[in-house]
Amino acid sequence: MLILVGLGLFAGLIYLSGPGLVWAELKAVGGLGFAAVVGNALLSFLTWSLSWYVLLRGAQIPVRWTQVLPPMLAASAVTYITPSAYLGGEPVRVYWLAKATGTSLPHVSATVLVERLLAGLSLLAFASIGGFFALFSKTMPLADKGAIALGLGTMAFLLALGVISFSRNFQWLSRSLRVLAKMVRWRGILSRLATSAADMETQIYQVFVHRLGHALLSLFLQLVTVFLTYIRPQIFFYFTKQTLFTFPQLSLFFTLNTFISAFLWITPGGLGLTDGGRAGVFKLLGINIASAFAYTVLFRFMEMIQVGCGLYLLLSQGLLRWQRGRIEVQVEKHEPRM
Repeated sequence: MLILVGLGLFAGLIYLSGPGLVWAELKAVGGLGFAAVVGNALLSFLTWSLSWYVLLRGAQIPVRWTQVLPPMLAASAVTYITPSAYLGGEPVRVYWLAKATGTSLPHVSATVLVERLLAGLSLLAFASIGGFFALFSKTMPLADKGAIALGLGTMAFLLALGVISFSRNFQWLSRSLRVLAKMVRWRGILSRLATSAADMETQIYQVFVHRLGHALLSLFLQLVTVFLTYIRPQIFFYFTKQTLFTFPQLSLFFTLNTFISAFLWITPGGLGLTDGGRAGVFKLLGINIASAFAYTVLFRFMEMIQVGCGLYLLLSQGLLRWQRGRIEVQVEKHEPRM
């Protein structure tokens, strides 16, 4: 149902912006511009995958580079179709790689949690730059400035909490689960989760303390990945209108787009909702609506190819099925080889 709603909204927005005008903007990109967009999408996926691969090697999990790409594609597809722009597919890649390498689930989960934490730090680093320019913008309403400041502050607090807990091995997650287990003793589920969480937190601590070089290299690759997303408007509009955005403009778009993706990712891929939000941001930067939707259409096309590949991999592994009109991802309990 949400897919149909998203498609309807997206089609309606394209119609209102003028399909002919949007098509003309897409043709203006040209072959070289299209190649630059494809290269940007491929490179960002590869640097993201390499970031996780570095952490896996740091955690001494026996994995080859080629083993990382399929679960990353599959996980990104699941994240895309779930109502969250930044989380959702992590259990898929944990299960996939644990099964492929015979490693315990907590061990692999630790690398994914560190990867997500580093991704959050990288996102915050770039979003904070745009937040700085937004707070001093004369055209942005005071309420919007307050929302951005609150969002960035909350994000920074949660990330700092995670870094402190994991780097000092405070094990706040497992301790919290043990407290809850004393109050809710339903089948001992929370007690078992607390034990698994403690194992995972210990593995994370080992990465931060004994594999700091791997963690720093992974962080650098995450920063490169975010930077490639940051410059996407510049790549597209350079080839359509020879437009050069200023540093404040690119930063402002990135920050506002981050919040749009966080709060409007309700339909699969945020289809329709995030597209309208981005068009509004582009309007603030002086870009007409047809050009804004041409940008969206081209990058949506690249995203759909990636999602299609991920869904194919899920189907080939028997991890995806259609149940009662809903897509279900099947992740069974995995016991590692000894």
